[in-house]
Amino acid sequence: MKAEWSIDKGILQNIQKVIDDNIEKPFVQERKKKNVEKKGIELSKNIIWKALVGCEITTQQKSGNDSFVYEFLKSISFVLSYDDCKESTVQSIADELSRNYLRNNVRVASFLKEITDNLENGGWEELIKNLEFLRNEHTVQDEIHVASFCSNSYKGIGLKQSRNFLQWLGLTEYEIPIDSRVLKMLKKCQVNFVPGASALQDEATYLYLEKGIQSVCEELKIKPCVLDACFFANFEKDINKGDRQ
Repeated sequence: MKAEWSIDKGILQNIQKVIDDNIEKPFVQERKKKNVEKKGIELSKNIIWKALVGCEITTQQKSGNDSFVYEFLKSISFVLSYDDCKESTVQSIADELSRNYLRNNVRVASFLKEITDNLENGGWEELIKNLEFLRNEHTVQDEIHVASFCSNSYKGIGLKQSRNFLQWLGLTEYEIPIDSRVLKMLKKCQVNFVPGASALQDEATYLYLEKGIQSVCEELKIKPCVLDACFFANFEKDINKGDRQ
């Protein structure tokens, strides 16, 4: 059995309005500059590590401009320094995350420690090789391949966060991190097939929804990574800035 997407013109108009309302926002323009135009990409160990940490701590925790995640990522915490973090214990990492009001601190700390062990035991070479591959012209399948490498290699980095990681570094144009925020925006645009967030744990469902979003982007002549930024900007606009999470 093979499912195909049928794109309604009304839905395209709704999504186009979201694009028009947000396309000039600085966050969206920065995404376009980095991920589409490939300007300002840096793949130092510390930049890569900070992105990995960011993906771990944003699982089940909001990351908007008024969030604890946002403030932590701007800090000088030792957890954000690869050399410092690799020498730290799980408990000290967990305590630091807890002090910064970050959830699931013990689990995240254990994942980060496993990742540093992986990288220290020859993992850096393979990771950077995969990341550098996406700097050049590539296909959707290439992005899926590297995302799968990341999700299979690093604890806590699944379907969504593997794509978040690559997009964060500026390396992906087509594959985007799909979460409850994206699902809510699709519903707002009256897309009639929007699975529950738990269904996104299934790879076939995730890739099917991803393909639908990519088909919409082809129709509207916009890169998926830029549409994702428009969705994020629009979603943030509706959040009560006094509600810190």
